Amino acid sequence: MAYPYASNRLAFFEPIMVVAANDTKPLCAVDIGAANATHGEFVCVRPCTIREAKFSVTLENVVGTTTAPYVILTKYTAPAAGGTATVVGTITVPTAATIGKAYYKTGLSTAFAVGDVIQIKHVIVTGGTVTGQGNVDWICEETPEVLGNNTDLTASTT
Repeated sequence: MAYPYASNRLAFFEPIMVVAANDTKPLCAVDIGAANATHGEFVCVRPCTIREAKFSVTLENVVGTTTAPYVILTKYTAPAAGGTATVVGTITVPTAATIGKAYYKTGLSTAFAVGDVIQIKHVIVTGGTVTGQGNVDWICEETPEVLGNNTDLTASTT
């Protein structure tokens, strides 16, 4: 019996970090207590399907005055939020979440080809105040790809 290869995001995606920029830090913890924000993008370097996403409270307990904040993972066909957008998954983080707790979403099935991008952002309900920090991760299954079938891949001429 054969099992598909599966691993966390770092086996299939690399962070996109602008040279000498301080605006996004995709490998750092996400501050879901700040105003609604985007926390960076990862480019797919190995074809896969995302099956599960997770937010782990790591640096600051989550405390809020209204509806819980949520973390959204979105697929784009090009970096810098370019191309078609598809929501991969949304993780609600309860306002009483404490350091060491993790919240996950299973049953996901968004396929990524080499060159596609996943963006991480969080949303706080209007009028709410929230504190909390943690890390986002996702689990992927490898999906075999024929290089010639991906229009984002071009063979080197040398």
